[in-house]
Amino acid sequence: MEGNLTRAEHEEFARRMTAENKRLEDENTRQNRRLEQLENTVNQIVVQQLTTLTGTIQALKTSVDNTIKEQAAIGERVKKLEDKDGDMWRTAVKYVLSAVLGGVVVFIMSRIGIS
Repeated sequence: MEGNLTRAEHEEFARRMTAENKRLEDENTRQNRRLEQLENTVNQIVVQQLTTLTGTIQALKTSVDNTIKEQAAIGERVKKLEDKDGDMWRTAVKYVLSAVLGGVVVFIMSRIGIS
């Protein structure tokens, strides 16, 4: 009878196994509930972060667009300033050339006796 179980031993074993299985089921249920809550919390955080990131990206896009517009305006002003200096230089060269040419004409006219 050493290897055989008595009916009472078998029933005690079955009762303990049923209790252990119930405990494990309860533990699984509790863990599943905790995981579900954790997943919900993570999803809320992700949605919140994505919303914040989207807003930040939109603000950055607006800032870049404004910077591009401002850079274009600055480029136009620089071009006008560069052209202004170039126009002034060309005008000065014209006056100098006109004066030199006038001087040459006066010199030639004085040599040939027209003046």
